[in-house]
Amino acid sequence: MQFASIEPIGSLHDRVTRRLALQVIEAERRSELIEFPNEAELCRQLGVSRSILREAVKVLEDKGLVVVRPRSGTRSTPRSQWRLLDPDVLCWQSETQMDPRLLRDLCEVRLAIEPTASGFAALRATAEEIDSIGACLERWEGLANAGNSDEAIRLNLQFHEAVVEASHNPLFQQLNASIRQPLRAALSYTLHLPASPALELEAHRSLFQALQRHDPLAARAASEEIVGFAMLAVEQAIRSAKNAKGQTR
Repeated sequence: MQFASIEPIGSLHDRVTRRLALQVIEAERRSELIEFPNEAELCRQLGVSRSILREAVKVLEDKGLVVVRPRSGTRSTPRSQWRLLDPDVLCWQSETQMDPRLLRDLCEVRLAIEPTASGFAALRATAEEIDSIGACLERWEGLANAGNSDEAIRLNLQFHEAVVEASHNPLFQQLNASIRQPLRAALSYTLHLPASPALELEAHRSLFQALQRHDPLAARAASEEIVGFAMLAVEQAIRSAKNAKGQTR
């Protein structure tokens, strides 16, 4: 197995860890498990010392991406054994070509977090928090026809983070923060799929209005509709990926 060189950005330990992780993730998406070269050979390929390599492999082992066994070496593990909620694992997965499985998983996690957080936000949000959510929505609406996708994604994330913050539940807040980077990558991907931005914005308006009325049931319903739009886009992506795979056979 040949490993790619290390990018000259960040600490050497972090760069080696990331490079090995991406190699494992990319192989898993090809339905492959990989066996690492012996330590001396891998150090030669990466151009690093044994101590740096051992530290990086230990990080991956702790996160479930590899298993290290005496005399049989280091091997990658199936995705089912990864610590999927680990922020690094989530970020590394989002750095490679977007995996439809990750898109689906993210939507289902959002469905578990956002409607409930929205319901509590309707009960607990302060006037200042509701005003801030409204200001974010107003800026987002102003971009509807501007074609600035990066800013639209930023405001989309900001809107949902503000709603979760307004739930005043630190566990929801931390869970939401842990998926922020892969969610950004997912939004960048699904933004280009066939969908109706007008309908999505209308659902966000409904959520904001429910917060203004302090109506938790309406807030939950609007949040479920928002995640539902994302799930439809993801299912389109999964079907497209399956069709493309079938055509290459």
